Amino acid sequence: MYPAHKSVLLVLLFLSAASLGVFMTSLDARPVLRSITFHDDFSSGKLDAWQLPYSEDWVIGSEGLLHFLHMLRNREPLVPRRPMQFALLKGVSVGSFTLQARVRRAGGSMLMVFNYVDTLHFYYTHLSVDPGAKQPVHNGIFLVDGAPRRRIAGTEAAPVLPDQNWHKVRVERQVSSGSIEVFVDDEPQPRFSVTDHTFTCGQVGLGSFDETGDFADVHLTSSDADCPAQGVVLRPASTQ
Repeated sequence: MYPAHKSVLLVLLFLSAASLGVFMTSLDARPVLRSITFHDDFSSGKLDAWQLPYSEDWVIGSEGLLHFLHMLRNREPLVPRRPMQFALLKGVSVGSFTLQARVRRAGGSMLMVFNYVDTLHFYYTHLSVDPGAKQPVHNGIFLVDGAPRRRIAGTEAAPVLPDQNWHKVRVERQVSSGSIEVFVDDEPQPRFSVTDHTFTCGQVGLGSFDETGDFADVHLTSSDADCPAQGVVLRPASTQ
């Protein structure tokens, strides 16, 4: 038997169709490795794994064997102007991670949220039919930091969702370097990329700024789960 200060704890949590595995090794009760693997294909018909701003706005749809998270309605953005209609993965905070999903827009755009601290502090990638050169607040990586959302990448990039078909979107975040990269379908190069150190830990989520659409086959992997938000300075709300 291992001594208590070198014990290994393995915890497996199953949330509806999502499988959530957390492996933590502790030495002197201090975690040195925190990894997570999460997958939700929505085939269970349940949304227990998700934290929803308005539960009545979200349902699980299906087309043949495919199941997906469907937004029934949009909600108006908050002031300072920022999105709020997104489903957050419940009880999971990550620093560095890879988040992937299949995305289909019903209107003009969708989004993926990450390193979400609270309603005033997070990143999101806006996935749009419009290029940023046409619509300055569409199609890119944006920062919400106590003020209206601000673009930090993607002005000249091609639209992520040029049609209403399914597209695979992958967000890769490395907090040590500050790297954020967003990949579309099977492209070898990121559609959007930036280096930013504003937020280093938080939840991830799926939704839209003020439209509706669908998400399927969600995957999250991280070796930086249950991360502390150390060194983060949160700006108070401002409309400027």
